[in-house]
Formats: sequence, structure tokens, C-alpha cells
Amino acid sequence: MDAEMKKTLDMAVSSDTAEGQVGVPSPAKCRHVRIKTDLVVMPLITISMTLAFLDKNALAYAAIYGLKEDTNLKKQDYSWLGSIFYFGYLFMEFPNLWIIYKFPAGKYMGACLMAWGISLGLMSVCHNFAGLAVIRFLLGAFEASILPCLILVNSTWYRREEQPLRTAFWANTFAGVFGGILSYAIGRINGSLSTWKYIFIIYGSFTLVVGIAVFFLLPSSPAQAWFLNDELKSVAAIRLASNQTATEASTKLRWGQIVEALKDTKYWCLAIFFIAQSITNAGITNFNPLIISGYGFSQAKTVLMATPQAAVAMVAQASMTAVTLFVPNMRCIFWVISSGIAMAGAIMVKTLDPVANRDASLAGVYLMGFYNVSWVMALSLQSSNVTGMTKKSFVSVSAACFYAIGNIVGPQFFLESQRPHYSLGIGAMLCGFAVMMGTGTLYFIICAIENKRRDRKDGAVDSEGTRVTAGLDAIRDDLTDKENKNFRYTY
Repeated sequence: MDAEMKKTLDMAVSSDTAEGQVGVPSPAKCRHVRIKTDLVVMPLITISMTLAFLDKNALAYAAIYGLKEDTNLKKQDYSWLGSIFYFGYLFMEFPNLWIIYKFPAGKYMGACLMAWGISLGLMSVCHNFAGLAVIRFLLGAFEASILPCLILVNSTWYRREEQPLRTAFWANTFAGVFGGILSYAIGRINGSLSTWKYIFIIYGSFTLVVGIAVFFLLPSSPAQAWFLNDELKSVAAIRLASNQTATEASTKLRWGQIVEALKDTKYWCLAIFFIAQSITNAGITNFNPLIISGYGFSQAKTVLMATPQAAVAMVAQASMTAVTLFVPNMRCIFWVISSGIAMAGAIMVKTLDPVANRDASLAGVYLMGFYNVSWVMALSLQSSNVTGMTKKSFVSVSAACFYAIGNIVGPQFFLESQRPHYSLGIGAMLCGFAVMMGTGTLYFIICAIENKRRDRKDGAVDSEGTRVTAGLDAIRDDLTDKENKNFRYTY
């Protein structure tokens, strides 16, 4: 156990007010800790994930501004650039499982941000497919740390009921809005370089600066928080104990927890979801501007017309996650609903004539933006429902692997010969949305049945003091969600 974490837990236990019970901090103190966390941790992780989305979208914006022509890309070269990124991503994921144990998450994330910022800038000096492919592989390898680290950070700093809203913030689609507007502005630069090169230079420079900030400012857990004093660190430990989820209580890799994860039906349900969702993500991330250009817009207008899809997703995420704050167990329901709306959008794009029904077909493109809501809900459920430090780390890394697999496969459905309407690619996205609906329904059923089974066998856990005490015990003993009889799944 980390020395600072042990000290914090000991301080929390010393606040016992009754035998077998831990004193629950006042709402005012808990709110004070949460606000401090929101002011420091949330901006850093939100900007980091926004840059991850923005940097991936940079390739699509660069393609609109002449990247394909200047670098002489042929046939499926562009689609392979979309896939090669995720070969690098996948290559680094299981090393990440070990690295996360050995290095503080904030330091590791910051270093990776700096490395990928430099790599992104180097995209501007590439002049052929080979050079672009090498840099894209490196970009994927450096970005591979972000998703598993953020899933861990989310559960380390926030209570289960707070996680959906925070996940919606850091897994936001702001990059789609900001990226479109920024790329439009970059397109108006009259410099000596091609426009697409400025996109990579500017995006890369900003990523490098943010990486430096994350490296020095993002603590890995409340026990290392430079913005909390000892009393507030203790409050944070007690406040988060009712999650009954691991933080940094153990740095020992426990293989039994990995085996338990592999036997967990929920793990495979999420695995199928992440692959299906990532196939749709590959289409939207890499080909959305190219699809919109097929409606007859100019380069500049195409970039701007791509932004409403991200805006639709932002509004949907904000409204649906807000509901989860007040109505329990709504995440799977919104997962299914948002996937269904995205599927309806794909059907519109697939079936409507892009000339005779241009506006309706374009509306279908925007409706597909709802797909990101299901991503937020699934990530927050994974963060909330998996305990045991090794199990949580393994599941987080696995999520990133399945995400990479889907994004490797996805671009290959978008054939250059079918540009700009990509009928096969849209069909693959339609199938992906259907699978997403099915996995959300299955996850709901599994969790609801398991909770009822535990209530019948062990009794319901209603007292906040009991949950906190059980949570501190679970953290100390590094119990998994299966081992902890007091744990109940959210859905």
C-alpha cells in the first residue's frame, strides 16, 4: 500500500464515532473537497481528452485541405492512416497495465501528451504515405495511456453518482465543435505552408503545452493532492469510501483479479460494445467531413458544417447525464436510447438521396452524433462497477484495446471507390449502432438480476455509515466487486 494512501486511510478510520462505524463528513466539507477537485482535476483531464479527440480529427480536417493530394495518397492509403494509429494504440495498451502500477497517472499522462504533441507537429513535415504512417503509429502509442488513466482517475476522485456527469465532461464532443471552427480559422491563414500543415503545427504545439501542465499539476489520487490539506485528504478518503472501489490501496498485480474479470459476463458485454461503438467512431472521426463534402459544400463550409454533429452530441450528453444525477439507474436506458437515435440517423443517410433530400440526409449525419452518449454511459458504468485495483486497471486497459480494435477495423469499410457516400461504411455503422443497443439492454438485465440476488442473499445495504465502513475495508483489502458482498451495481 502506498505510504501516503495508508496515512490517509488511517486518518479516516481515526474519525470513528461508533464501534464499527466511520464518521461521515458533513455535506459542507464533502462539497468543499468536490469543488476543489472540480477546479483542479476536471480542467486538466477534460482538456487532455479533448485534445485526444481533436488530434484524431486533425487528419480528417487536413484531408479537406489537401493532405491526400500533397502526399500522393492512393486508393485505401487514407483509410489505412486511420487504422495504423490504432495499431500503435493497441501495441502500447498491455505495457500500460504495468506502467500504470509503476508511475503516477498524472506524470505518465503528461509525458505522453508532450510526446504526442511533438509527434503531431512532425506530421507537417511528412511528404508521403510511409512518413505519415510512422508518425500515426507513434501518435497511437503515445495516446494509448489516456483512456485507461482517465477511467482510473474518474473513480479515484469522484463518487459513483458523480461520475456520469464528470465522464460527460472529459469524454466530451467539444473537440468536434472547437476543431471545426479552429480548422476553418486555420484555413484562412495565408502563409508559405499548405493549410493542412498549419493544422498539425498548431494542434501539436497546444498539446505540448498542455502536457507540461498535466505533468506538474495533476495528482494521481487524493492522498497526493497538492491542493488538499491533511484534513481534507481524510474527508476525501471517507467521501469516496462508499464507492467501495479501489484507489491506490494496492500496487501489487493480482492475477486472480484478471481471471475474475475474464469470467465476468459484464466484461464481455462491454467488450462487444466498445468494438461496435469504435467502428462507428472510426467512420465519424475519419470520414465525417468527407461525407459532408459530398453534399456539394466548399472546403471551408464543409469544415463548418461538420460542427453541428458535435454540438448535437454535447447537448444530448449534458441533458441525459444531468438526469442521471437525480434519477438512479438510468445510464443503460440512455445508452440504448442514444444508440437508437444514432441508428435512425444512419438509416436516413443510407436511404435518402443526397441530392434530392440533401437537408434530411444531412440531418441524419447530425443525429448520428448521439452515438457518443452511449460511450459516456458505458465508460461511467465501467468506472463505477469494477473494483479491485488490478481488475479495474485490467478492465480499463482492455476497454482501450477493444476501442483500438474497432477503430482499426472501422476505416476499412470506407472504400475510396465509394467516396463520398461510402455506402458500405454507413452500413457497417448501422450494424454497429444495433449491436450497441443490444449490449446496453443486456448490461441492464445482468446488473439488475445480480443486485436482486445479492439483496436476497445478504440483505440490502441502506446506511451511509455502513457503506463508508464497508468501503474503507474494501479499499484496504483490495476487494473486487464480486468479493465484496456489500457492493451493488449501478446501471
